[in-house]
Amino acid sequence: MELKHANTAPSKINRGISLIIYADPGIGKTTLATTLPEGETLIINTEAGLGPLLGTKHVVFDVGAALVDKNLEEVMSELYQVIRTGQFKVKNVVIDNISHLIGQLTIHYTESRTKEFPELKEYGDTAYKMMEWIHNWNDLRDMGINVVFNAWEYAYDLQNNNGTIITKTGPLVGKSSVGKICGIVDLVGHMEVFEKTGARWVRFQPSQQYITKCQFKGLDPKGEEPNLTKIIDKLKAYDYSKESK
Repeated sequence: MELKHANTAPSKINRGISLIIYADPGIGKTTLATTLPEGETLIINTEAGLGPLLGTKHVVFDVGAALVDKNLEEVMSELYQVIRTGQFKVKNVVIDNISHLIGQLTIHYTESRTKEFPELKEYGDTAYKMMEWIHNWNDLRDMGINVVFNAWEYAYDLQNNNGTIITKTGPLVGKSSVGKICGIVDLVGHMEVFEKTGARWVRFQPSQQYITKCQFKGLDPKGEEPNLTKIIDKLKAYDYSKESK
């Protein structure tokens, strides 16, 4: 076999970065999305959280409005294709948010099958389709696009390696899917607020309480200020060639 795509590993990140940012509603996830550059960022709005976007010059795609003449699968597929094929050029994509998108998808399957309530098949098909979507959107990194998935938070009872049940807070994507989805992306960050001062930060480093992840170096282990542009710039500026061998 000819290794056409084998190259020496770069000293800096030379592709896009994918992140999951999760927190309770109202903490500031949509506001965080607006810290990405105007004119270079597409915010895919799946819920009614337009407030923080008002007055900005960000391009916002309203999924709800598009559902007037297409179903959810058609909307998300066509939206992905116009970005993937370069018909719509963008450097940053934010899906705000995937927790709400999961709920919409379950409703779509339930109603399209003329059921009154979702059953195991609807929940299973939702989990499968969301995994496919996360994989697809995550792969936009190879085009140099940064991809941000916003999500609500949820406390999961999880079993660790020794069989003990522990409670950890993570993105609301379903107990059976949370580990797989967090494993796909480069970073998983929990957005937090200090009640006494209102100061906000994003935690990426390992935690006993939160599901967090950072595959790269360059970030402050104590947490980062809520600015996605600065977070991504710090990650891409880190030079691995300067590390001692």
